Amino acid sequence: MILIISNKGDIHCNPVIKHLQNSNAPYFRLNTEELITDYRISFLKDCENRSYLQLSNLKNNKTLHSNKITAVWDRRPITQKAMNNDKKIEKIINDEIKELNLWIRYFFHGTKMIGSSVFDRPNESKIRQIDVVEEIISSEELDIKIPKTILTNDIDSLNHFIKTKNYIVIKPIGADAYQVDDIYEIPFISLKKSASDLRTQVSQQDLDLCPVFCQEYIEKKFELRVTSIGSKHYTCMIDSQKLPSGKGKEDWREGYQHGLKELQTVIDTPPIIEQFCNSYLKNINSNFGCFDFIIDTNDDYYFLECNPNGQWMWIEEDTGMPISKAIADFLSS
Repeated sequence: MILIISNKGDIHCNPVIKHLQNSNAPYFRLNTEELITDYRISFLKDCENRSYLQLSNLKNNKTLHSNKITAVWDRRPITQKAMNNDKKIEKIINDEIKELNLWIRYFFHGTKMIGSSVFDRPNESKIRQIDVVEEIISSEELDIKIPKTILTNDIDSLNHFIKTKNYIVIKPIGADAYQVDDIYEIPFISLKKSASDLRTQVSQQDLDLCPVFCQEYIEKKFELRVTSIGSKHYTCMIDSQKLPSGKGKEDWREGYQHGLKELQTVIDTPPIIEQFCNSYLKNINSNFGCFDFIIDTNDDYYFLECNPNGQWMWIEEDTGMPISKAIADFLSS
């Protein structure tokens, strides 16, 4: 039995589930934003010193026994929010539900997994990623580079870093977007700034409010998006430099409305990238990752980041790469 932990609005689960159904692979979907209302939950340690967890879906009458689980996909869980007239009671209830959500996810750690309640969050750290990549590059003597990087809230350190650079990329540390109103949300993207502008526009007072994460800007020839499932790697080359400035040239995520789809080409994963991704996933105890690389104007590879539970449906729909089938095959094998 395959356990899929996500939420009702996560469309990434749908094509994977379709492949599981086509192959008659048993699965159980747990939508955690309805954890208390849609499911009956029982954990038992019995007299024979065996413990197991049982989940029953009240809507479709499916039942999951933990001792039958063969694989887990920890995809996009959301904590349920309960309502109560007494706000103090409401907070207690929601704290309990939030912790229960985690307890259930932690319980399955050690099973064959894609995604991890234990490792995904720390593996999102960009400074940890850089440390892991440096170790792999050094130990395996791989010709892959990392952009020069600084994270700081000290203006002198920032000015020293940008002193010899023409352009800098400012990247968010943790925030994905900001809300404009009830409808519109603007995502944070990588911003290319000239070093001279940064010197005049950023002060110590700004950094006292929030540290900044910066990297040198690398002139690109192409970008690579590599989606890795186990030891399989699906690589798309993105010709982002054909997009206008501010509309995908600096950050391809801005290019959705500006012709990005026509600039994506499926390619064989370069051997050095395949070796790197295999080593990286092994190092971080993961079976999945969405990697972003740059090929610069000298044909050098630069590692940018790895999202340990990243989005991939857009690239499957645009290019036809069978990512959802690879996930289904991995979970059911």
